[in-house]
Amino acid sequence: MKYRVAIVGAGIAGLAAAFWLEHDHGIKDVTVLEASNRPGGKMWSLAEDGHILEWGPQGFLDNAPDTLELARAAGLGDRLVRAGDASADRFIVRGGRLRRIPLSPVAFMASSVLGLRARLRLLGEPLARKRPGGDESVFDFASRRIGRGAARILVDAMVTGVFAGDSTELSLAATFPKMAAMEAEYGSLTRAMIAKARAARRTGESSGGPSGPGGTLTTFREGMGELPRAIAARVGDRLLLGASVRSILRRDGAYLLRGEGVEITAETVIVAAPAYAAAEMLGELAPEAVEPLRSIPTAPITVVMDSYAGALVFGRPVSGFGFLVPGVEPLGILGCLYCHDIFPGQAPEDHLLLRTMLGGARDPASLDLDDDAVRDRVDTVLARVFGRRAAPERSWIIRHPRGIAQYTLGHLDRVAAATAAAEAAGIHLAGSFYRGVSVNDCIREARQTARKIRGA
Repeated sequence: MKYRVAIVGAGIAGLAAAFWLEHDHGIKDVTVLEASNRPGGKMWSLAEDGHILEWGPQGFLDNAPDTLELARAAGLGDRLVRAGDASADRFIVRGGRLRRIPLSPVAFMASSVLGLRARLRLLGEPLARKRPGGDESVFDFASRRIGRGAARILVDAMVTGVFAGDSTELSLAATFPKMAAMEAEYGSLTRAMIAKARAARRTGESSGGPSGPGGTLTTFREGMGELPRAIAARVGDRLLLGASVRSILRRDGAYLLRGEGVEITAETVIVAAPAYAAAEMLGELAPEAVEPLRSIPTAPITVVMDSYAGALVFGRPVSGFGFLVPGVEPLGILGCLYCHDIFPGQAPEDHLLLRTMLGGARDPASLDLDDDAVRDRVDTVLARVFGRRAAPERSWIIRHPRGIAQYTLGHLDRVAAATAAAEAAGIHLAGSFYRGVSVNDCIREARQTARKIRGA
């Protein structure tokens, strides 16, 4: 079997690449090879007894045109659901208590999210010392610009929410490139946000925050899994499940892909599998890519989804988006999302649906906890945070041993080395291990990869 393009990996990046090749460039002679028995990777949803349960991302921000275009072109335009108004309230745990994150600078300065000294230190951001040479961690950047107190609480929690990572180990330039660019252009985050706010008033658009323009969290009626399922349906029998590629070789002017039950040739190959899997496939074809790919670590995640009968089962309302836990708080979880408020249709009426995350880069050992130990930890933490212990009516636990790619210091150099070696051999790399872990990042990069192939 010979194809013009073979795509290894049917996560959202691989599926989106197949979609864009046909939608944008009319290239239909494409096959997608997936090692597991279903498409979508971690982007998977389960509908059960009135619940919509997410195995992976809770949603995507609707400020990304590529994702919205993909959803609508895949026939899901009328399936889009935006987060409810109640989810505007977000919380952080400090001193074992929930603290609401203020939405305005004035309210923030009067809040208890940070101590007085840490709040006053924020005012000195425009006077912060200049960036040192070399790669800089997210924590060091935040400490330098807004103070160590804000870095330990606010920024560390933000990193936890996005990467489940350790802010002292992650590269700012790789994880939050817009922040790095704003400092480079304006010399200060404060001056950058003022300039962007002025520009937004002129155009009528949202200026967002330091990490980029604002957006509303969005999903589909039956969860994020609708998108990969819709794309997979369009790919049809060109999607081969249970097709585990072990090696990619160059043979007679084409690429030979071999593995368990797989032997095909293709003119062009996109590897949208995880970096550690890509390293094994490219061992002979692009040996210089192997070490950089293997050097991209991952953080394990355990996701616990609990359904509680009764809105006041904890003795108080549980309303808002959810809460994050900075590393200085010894609770043993990363955070908790209030799914019943974020997307009200994801839980039965008069039920709470909470999504609690454990593990991450700081606590990889939690992956080894059995279900009873996980259950006890979650119940104990929620009792401490909400003030009353409650037993869920239903519970679901999913473990991701290699949950989220970690863009540690030196990440961009590793990606550049891996990409150069792979592209020298004619192979395109795509997916969440390289230039962004979000759904929007993967879909945007997949489209860029499709353009490269069309222009080749």
